[in-house]
Amino acid sequence: MNDILSQDEVDALMKGMEEGEIDTEPKVAPSEVQPYDLTSQDKVIRGRMPGLENINDRFSRLLRVSYSNYIGKFIDITPQGVVLMKFGDFMRNIPLPSSINMFRLKPLKGYALLVLEAPLVFAFVEYFFGGNGSGSIKTEGRNFTAVEQRLINKLLEITLKDVQNSWATVIDVTTEFTGSETNPQFVNILSPMDVIIKVEFHIDIEDFTGKMHLGIPYSLIEPVKEKLHTGITGDSGTNDNRWTGQITNLLLSSEVDLTVEIDRIELTVEELMNLKNGDVIILGKAAGDELLMKVDGVPKFYCLAGTHRGSQAVKITRPVQPIKNISDERSN
Repeated sequence: MNDILSQDEVDALMKGMEEGEIDTEPKVAPSEVQPYDLTSQDKVIRGRMPGLENINDRFSRLLRVSYSNYIGKFIDITPQGVVLMKFGDFMRNIPLPSSINMFRLKPLKGYALLVLEAPLVFAFVEYFFGGNGSGSIKTEGRNFTAVEQRLINKLLEITLKDVQNSWATVIDVTTEFTGSETNPQFVNILSPMDVIIKVEFHIDIEDFTGKMHLGIPYSLIEPVKEKLHTGITGDSGTNDNRWTGQITNLLLSSEVDLTVEIDRIELTVEELMNLKNGDVIILGKAAGDELLMKVDGVPKFYCLAGTHRGSQAVKITRPVQPIKNISDERSN
């Protein structure tokens, strides 16, 4: 067969195209039917959930006081917002090892997760036993010790109680711990494609910052999702008063350093190097002069030195008057 068209054939082809007898549009193959699972939670969920954000804020305040009382140090807890994601992605983002704890919010159906990352657990252990949080502990490739697990159990008890109280303005729930794991592969409360609500909390203890995560299945909040989306909650006055009272009690029981300064003198390095036993340093204070009392290094009172019931003591005479700023004096 000759593949080269003759001039007559080319003219006939061009005429057919001009008169529309020959279709020049490419044929589009019919698209294939895509299956859709009506039971799947792989859906778009729009809008914020101010009600849930209020719960998280209240939970942070309650837990801040509870953890501070337990550890004996001031702890700051900050929620980082609400993120909706697939359960499979949520579990893949959990670092190893972590304390992954399952619990229920009765009467809501389903299981929620509370995740404590390993550095946070180790920091709690160190601070609990009087450390300063500066120790370096290897986290990879090991499980939690018996001591660490006991402290985790106590933290869970405290945390779940505050979770329960923080939800009280939306619905009365009872938290129930159901189990824990350190490997995300063994946690199967949802299918990988189901939607879960992730709330990350940053926990600050002095110079240390650790992370805690709450994972709440979207299916679990279905009965109360309207309240969570609209932000309509009950009266939070009782919880706020409780939080205020706890903060007040925590502040009143906090310890401060109280020092009394007799006097200050200046020495040269040579004079300092020549000091020896028996040397007398002359101070600029007389026996009856007032001394300066400081609270955590801040001057607060003047006092007189003496004895009381056989012990050395000081008697407060007057408070230190705060220094006014020039701007304050001008405004007056």
